[in-house]
Amino acid sequence: MQIASRTRPLVLGHRGASAHAPDNTLEAFRLAVDHGADGVELDVRFTADGAIIVHHDPGLHDFGVFAHRTLEELRSFAPDVPTLEEAAAVLGDVLIDVEIKNDPAQPDHDPAHRMADAVVEWAVARSGRTIVSSFNPVTIDRVRSLDQALETGRLLDAFTQPSTEIGRVAGGGHGWLMPSRRHVRTGGAALVTAAHDAGLAVAVWTVDSARLLRKFDATGVDAVITNDPRRALAVYSG
Repeated sequence: MQIASRTRPLVLGHRGASAHAPDNTLEAFRLAVDHGADGVELDVRFTADGAIIVHHDPGLHDFGVFAHRTLEELRSFAPDVPTLEEAAAVLGDVLIDVEIKNDPAQPDHDPAHRMADAVVEWAVARSGRTIVSSFNPVTIDRVRSLDQALETGRLLDAFTQPSTEIGRVAGGGHGWLMPSRRHVRTGGAALVTAAHDAGLAVAVWTVDSARLLRKFDATGVDAVITNDPRRALAVYSG
C-alpha cells in the first residue's frame, strides 16, 4: 500500500501537535489541523461503561484506571480527556491513525480485543481516512479480520527486529509497517525498500529533528509521525 504519488512523506501529528499543546487533547488536535498536518496519531482506551476515550496511559494519578471508572466520573475529574468522537469532530476529514492500546502488562489489558470491534465499527461509519494500528499483533489481526477494506498497521517497539516482521505483517494483509526512528536510522533505505517490496507502506515514529526528517525522506518512508507537524512541513517545503 505505497503512496501512489509521493513528493514528501505524509506528516502525522503525534497525539496532535503535542509540541505545542498537551498531547491527545482537543487543543493539540486543533493545532495539528491548523498547522497543516496530513493527519494525526492518537491512542484509545475504554472506560468502564464502554466509552472510547483518547489517552496514552491506562489511567491517571489520583483517579485510577480508566477501564475501572465511568465516563461521567472521568468528566468530573479530568474534563480535558476527550472521547474518540470528540477528537474526530475537531479533526474533520484529515487522516486519523487510531492506535489501540492493548498491552498485556497494563491493567486494562483486554484479551478479548473488544476495542478492535469498537474501532472497526467507528471507522466504518467515519467519512474521513482512517488507519488502525497497534503494537499488539493479535489485536491488529483482529481488526483486519473484521474489515478487509480498512487500512491497518503494525507498530514495532524498539526491541522488535523489522526484518522478522515484514513478512508477517504483509502476510496478515496489513498495509503499513510502523517502525521506530531507531529502526529506520539503522536499517535505512534497505529497510524501507524491503517493506515496499512486500507491499507495505512505512510510517516512522516519532521524528522531530530536521536532520532525521530529511534523512528519512531520503529513504523513501511514506509517513512520519512527529510532535511538531508545522516544523516537519517547513522542513519539507524548504
